[in-house]
Amino acid sequence: MTRLEDAAAHRSAVIEALGVLGTGPEERFDRITRMTQEAFGVPLSFLNLVHDDVVTAQSTQGWNQGASAPASEVFCSTTVLTDEPLVVPDAAADPRFAGMASVTEQGIRFYAGAPLSMLDGTRVGTLCIMDAEPRTLSAEDIGLLRDLARWAERELGHSIEDDRVRRVLGGLVPEPVVVPGHDLAVLSLPSADVGDVADWRVAADGRLHLTVGTVPSAGRAAALLAATVRSAVVARTDVPLAVAIAEVEAQVATDLSTADTVASLVHLRLDPATGHAEYADAGHGLAVLLRADGGSTALRSLDLPIGLQPSGAPRTPGSLDLAPGDRLLLCTDALLADTDGIDGLLAAARTAGDAAALVEHVRATATHGTLLVLTRR
Repeated sequence: MTRLEDAAAHRSAVIEALGVLGTGPEERFDRITRMTQEAFGVPLSFLNLVHDDVVTAQSTQGWNQGASAPASEVFCSTTVLTDEPLVVPDAAADPRFAGMASVTEQGIRFYAGAPLSMLDGTRVGTLCIMDAEPRTLSAEDIGLLRDLARWAERELGHSIEDDRVRRVLGGLVPEPVVVPGHDLAVLSLPSADVGDVADWRVAADGRLHLTVGTVPSAGRAAALLAATVRSAVVARTDVPLAVAIAEVEAQVATDLSTADTVASLVHLRLDPATGHAEYADAGHGLAVLLRADGGSTALRSLDLPIGLQPSGAPRTPGSLDLAPGDRLLLCTDALLADTDGIDGLLAAARTAGDAAALVEHVRATATHGTLLVLTRR
């Protein structure tokens, strides 16, 4: 999956969490499109959602309520790719849009749209206006369109219900993986109130990638911000570790800053054939190597969480070798709230017969969080 495809999949997941598609006309949205139409004196105004290669008019004035069109045939599929409003004074003279059916068949000449973003930074749609006559917008006009779009964002944000977010996040839980010579046991208890970052997958080169992390104190946006961080990591399975972490930080730092939060993260890549692994710890510190003889080593670094690392400061990856009988434990902060901290988790791991028994032991008391236990046979 390319980064663009991954971003589109995440956008569709967030829109599903909003729970507004197919709900019919709602006055809170119609009020916005009505005021937008009147403010700009245009025949058409839309509040559109861009999902699954389709654009749906959640609210519209002058067009069919609830109508959908292929994203490739709609201006808004371009608008959601940037943070800034898109203004097209004359679509017939713009090579990007001149061939679209809305221009050649329906006679649209003018378009202006502002992207609609949720608290995690995901752009889910647009508030836009159209006209059959070419026209321009002043800086003041664009500012007004932005203000109306912020109103639409607040209304959409109010639609996010915890149970819907929980269902979406549950759908993002990776499938079980088979790792030659190793056993991977997983406990995943997603919560709409907790920003857990969790992923496990076998990359194209055969290496196992394990990721856990936390986005703290961001309210209802925490879970969606965590999904954004996870998507950024997953999109870089083919990139060297140090480069991948730097690129993840560059991609998500602005979204985290907007929500006034950070993300802790540990990302590990294991070669199943040799047991050798490299890892990066960005202020997480909740990964432990438990040796077969009972000794343990915490996988930590002095690196700060994503969003706090000084600009230009390199990350410091570490490495380890997993011997037969050794176990790796990776968990999120949320899991430890019910397990007497990392020491309690280690004590349980030492007495549990195997990884599966440890997972069941933790499941009996944990209410949310993620635990990954990797054992080399």
